[in-house]
Amino acid sequence: MHSLIRQSAAHVRANSHFIHISTSKAPSIKETGLYGYHHLKTPKGFQRFVDDAIERSEELVNYIAGMPSSPEIIRAMDEISDTVCSVIDSAELCRHTHPDREFVDEASKAGLRINEFLHYLNTNHSIYKAVIKAETDSSLTHEAQRAARFLRMDLEKGGIHLCPEKLDRANELSIDIIQLCREYNTNIITDPGHVDIFPASKIPKRMHHFVSPIYRNIPGASKESLGSSDNIKEKGFRIATEPSTLQGFLQCLPDAGVRKMAYVQGNSVPHANLEVLDKLIATRHEFAQVRMVDVHDI
Repeated sequence: MHSLIRQSAAHVRANSHFIHISTSKAPSIKETGLYGYHHLKTPKGFQRFVDDAIERSEELVNYIAGMPSSPEIIRAMDEISDTVCSVIDSAELCRHTHPDREFVDEASKAGLRINEFLHYLNTNHSIYKAVIKAETDSSLTHEAQRAARFLRMDLEKGGIHLCPEKLDRANELSIDIIQLCREYNTNIITDPGHVDIFPASKIPKRMHHFVSPIYRNIPGASKESLGSSDNIKEKGFRIATEPSTLQGFLQCLPDAGVRKMAYVQGNSVPHANLEVLDKLIATRHEFAQVRMVDVHDI
């Protein structure tokens, strides 16, 4: 990855195609870093990962601004997309799955930075003009023309064709939408909710490792025959209703009543997301109005 994003702009301008064949043994994770990326050997590596992606993308933007041939515009845009998405995808995967909190925090910071840079790309008029040029170039292959058309449409969905005042507002709203979506997902992680199932026999043994055992008193039942006044305990299981666990239970639980309880509870929490959803709806509505398009097109 490091060699790719440090590749000189001259390579992009070259028309020749080449295949690099490596006979070396595939490096281990320790040698390459997280997901095979050299920078991600440590959490702080995400900072350099973003820096290099931005640096390489800006080189390509400057190259595109010089209005090279249409095939080179498409090729450069493809590399920008690959460079930026490598960071976004790695950061999101790490943020949702890595057990180390420091990695998660650094991935979150990287995700925010690269998304802010993505807004810069989506509102860059040099890119927009170059893409329009490529789209109208009849010498391009059908596939390349389709790529140019979709690029133009994506840029216009972001509001690049708007006046400066509306474009600034559209950018602010886009960032607000990203932050609200993150808040929504964070609330689910921190307050996933749960449902308690009794008796324990309703949960198949093969699924016991996904749940936590719990106990409750059975009213009216006691251990008097054993000389004890303690209530008899009934065993049950607690199902965490966070999305990934809930999905598995909804697919595998044989008891329809338990599935219904889990589904209702899983889609009723966290309550904090009710306010987040209200804000998200209002923000998306304003964003659509600024762009003067149907809200379902966002």
